Amino acid sequence: MSDEIPLVPTIPPGLRDAAQRGTLVPFVGAGVSILGGCPSWAKLADDALGACIKAEKFNHGQHEQIRHLTPRMKLSIARAIEAEHGLKIDYAKLIQSDDYSSNVVGRRVYRSLGKLGKTFVTTNYDSWLDTEIVDTEVSVEDAAPVADSTAATPRARRRIIDVNDFTAANLAQDNCVFLHLHGSVYESPGMIMTTRDYIQRYANDRRSDDPTRENRTLTFLEFLFQRRTVLFVGYGLEDLEILEYVVQKARQQSSSGPPQARHFMLQGFFAHQYELMRSMTQYYAQCDIELLPFRRDQRDWAQLIEVLEHFGNIMPAKSALALQKQADMEDLLD
Repeated sequence: MSDEIPLVPTIPPGLRDAAQRGTLVPFVGAGVSILGGCPSWAKLADDALGACIKAEKFNHGQHEQIRHLTPRMKLSIARAIEAEHGLKIDYAKLIQSDDYSSNVVGRRVYRSLGKLGKTFVTTNYDSWLDTEIVDTEVSVEDAAPVADSTAATPRARRRIIDVNDFTAANLAQDNCVFLHLHGSVYESPGMIMTTRDYIQRYANDRRSDDPTRENRTLTFLEFLFQRRTVLFVGYGLEDLEILEYVVQKARQQSSSGPPQARHFMLQGFFAHQYELMRSMTQYYAQCDIELLPFRRDQRDWAQLIEVLEHFGNIMPAKSALALQKQADMEDLLD
């Protein structure tokens, strides 16, 4: 391994092969939507509490006292204030502005990301992935606000929000099925935000003979991680509800033979974080995830756009092969 973190990671053979076989599924996190102009978790939480202050159901002194809490805890408090006072926070407005889709940098990153898969899974609430961006755009320098070179010709993707639709059959469709694991701005009351929400969504990983008690999210994730190659984009250690599940499944698989699929994670580091990158590589390897580091020194997180553009040009995704679909069906029937 070189002692320098590359600007663009080398594409591993397993990742390229998965794209060619149609088994690559990009798993998209908040780090991507932030590039598209959406707020970070911390800003969303503070903005939600700010809405409570504006409605005079909370005040700045109270906000200062909980300033140190995690975003999830702050969102839990905001939701509780909503319930107590009958307040309705416009989360859709907080997450994406009316003109969000004209964000040039966002269009660039999601256009490139769209080349990497026919199916997408995300824990984001925003609607950036709900349409396929297929127009050709001029290059932009960092976040320079320049116009598109051609008119937009978006193509809608199927949006899946209902947990009852988190199925292997939907994942197998090749019409760009799009799964919002934590809900969408289009159905804000059902968004997974609070600690209670997360506990309920990831309650256990046991299948049940009683369909009403089955945790469909975890059943779906089990199939995804066993039968597909996942590329995590825009995730970090704070996203433990996903990573802990991957760790658990990796341990179960390691006791009965080699894992059925390798997974990958794009992650940015500064040059001076080389040793941290090495440590994180070893950590993720225990989860059956190969870390693909890139260097942030020149463009910070915007370097991810260059990485996605390179990956999309080198290994554009194809539809799943008929043999793969047959194997999926046989696995479901076992």
